[in-house]
Amino acid sequence: MRKSVIISVLAVFVMFSVSLVGCSSKEKLYVLNWGEYMNPDLVDKFEIENNVKVVYEEVGSNEEMEIKLKQGITDYDIMIPSEYMIDKLSQENLLLPINYSLLTNLENVEFFEDAKVLYEEEEFGQYLIPYFFGTVGIMYNTSNENIKTALESDNGGFCTLFDETNDFRVGLYDSPRDTIGAALMCLGYSVNSNNDTELGEAETLIETALAKSLGSIRFGQDDLKGDVAKGNLDLALVYSGDYFEMVFEYEAEETEIEFDYFAPDHTNIWIDAFVIPNTSKNTDLAHKFINFFLDVDNAAENADWVGYTPVISEVYNVMVNDYGYDYDHYYPQPEGSSREVFKYLGSEHAQKLNTILNAVRIS
Repeated sequence: MRKSVIISVLAVFVMFSVSLVGCSSKEKLYVLNWGEYMNPDLVDKFEIENNVKVVYEEVGSNEEMEIKLKQGITDYDIMIPSEYMIDKLSQENLLLPINYSLLTNLENVEFFEDAKVLYEEEEFGQYLIPYFFGTVGIMYNTSNENIKTALESDNGGFCTLFDETNDFRVGLYDSPRDTIGAALMCLGYSVNSNNDTELGEAETLIETALAKSLGSIRFGQDDLKGDVAKGNLDLALVYSGDYFEMVFEYEAEETEIEFDYFAPDHTNIWIDAFVIPNTSKNTDLAHKFINFFLDVDNAAENADWVGYTPVISEVYNVMVNDYGYDYDHYYPQPEGSSREVFKYLGSEHAQKLNTILNAVRIS
């Protein structure tokens, strides 16, 4: 009896060991992405189809992604940063050019012209394949009609965030790029302004609003969208994807939606994209991974899980016509609007923005 038990235990141990060896012998693909920004079922599907192991890691910001890459602890094969970070990393020679000949599904898809214009003529365009895109705008509570009126007024839009004459509870991103960008656009300047006078005006605008707000303006990050949805804030600077995330959450819970999204006629448009860092030890598999998500069926399933706006026109049509994504603001550049992408203008410009936001926060 004891002998048979020992033999059985040994047999199980051997089988477990063989299983571990089998897993460890598989090719590995190291992916660095934002949280909740890719359907895990599709990652599993890719692993099965290619008999590989995807080592998937999540971060909360472009800057955290940059730090992870530069630490050199993990040899990442795939990252999905935003356009300005792609611009920066490409300038620092940290990315590999995309080998389009390995992406056979490119023949079957077409990217929106409004997306392509954001990168095709840029130096960093050769290092990316678009993933999702959207806008920076203002999420607001619809229970107070005065908020929508203020947003739609001649001096509304982004200026509503900094208007010291109203008593709205306002949320601003704890991000120099986004908050100073909103102030610059309120003043009629480019989000990429490097003009000291214009940046000084933006600093004064934010500083004055904070000084007169008596605590009604606060800084936040991912918490802002939830606070507007719950009524804890009247309006906040958010990404369009954040707004849709709350819409889908409330729809799933069958909770009444008392919030909406306002995108000014001129605003920042962002685009996130696949890139292959120069740390990659498996570039062929990295291209297979990108190609997998260029398949229309896979891309549509992924877009439904993520909830953001796809850059592939065929996928967008599937989302609207078959999945019911006929929402206002789902397409980030409606006719008659103008959009501007963030650019990386060097470390000196980045430091200027950091200095401005730090100064207004402690003033």
